[in-house]
Amino acid sequence: MTSIRLIATDMDGTLLDSERGVPEKNAEAIRYAESRGVTVAVATGRDFTEAVAPLKEAGIRLPLICVNGAETRGKDGGILSQVKMERSLYRKAADILREEDVYYEIYTGKGSFTEDPEKGLQIVVDIMMSTGEFDTYDQVMRVAEARFKEGAVTVTDDYDSILDSGVTLLKLLAFSRDDKKRTAAQERLKKLGRVAVSASASENLEITHIDATKGRALSQFAQSIQVPLTETAAIGDNFNDISMLQAAGTGIAVENAEEEVKAVSRFVTSKNTEGGVAEAIYRLLDS
Repeated sequence: MTSIRLIATDMDGTLLDSERGVPEKNAEAIRYAESRGVTVAVATGRDFTEAVAPLKEAGIRLPLICVNGAETRGKDGGILSQVKMERSLYRKAADILREEDVYYEIYTGKGSFTEDPEKGLQIVVDIMMSTGEFDTYDQVMRVAEARFKEGAVTVTDDYDSILDSGVTLLKLLAFSRDDKKRTAAQERLKKLGRVAVSASASENLEITHIDATKGRALSQFAQSIQVPLTETAAIGDNFNDISMLQAAGTGIAVENAEEEVKAVSRFVTSKNTEGGVAEAIYRLLDS
């Protein structure tokens, strides 16, 4: 196997466990990779604030490809690049979502915002049910509610008031349990031509500028640290990871990944709840 110098890993459903934390075995494997001179980066749909929290808890600092590739940050948290969604494009996308009765949140350079915290809670429950293993629904709700208590998302009366303040818009995260409404919105959004539409869980849509994908961001980050894509690896579980698995020299899926993700991967590692990222790292570096 080609020598690997850069490893990018998704977070929810991949690096993180059911409690949305980094298992110690994954943290140990990341430290091992760094000791071997390998750069490990996170590539996530989360914004910077929500992405960095579990890393801090685990005592690790990593470069971050955030908001599905719309923003890249260095180890120190400094912004390396951003791909914003223009206000005119946002308005067209927002109109489609409202017309199809699909709830959405906005992700900005100043954090994420919701106009409806109850529906926002359901987004987190959806992601967690798609990416974790839980004993009870109450357990899911307890972890999901922490997202609001910890300030990972801010409640606002009006998205326009946030955008009028001059913040950079990076992504819309949409959610609907109605397959027909969600599919109709997805098809209409794709026809706009200037947006990338993917998913990070069973009932959501990740909407960014067409140039903001994990694959494009990984390619640009690898170039910035002078690592050929042939010497990169990426690990993921869901549809928004496919672009980076295809861009990387070696694409890897965790066992709990969608079948379409496994289909574009070189090999499949263990589940996210069983330290799949650690297993992949050791296989990449020691085989």
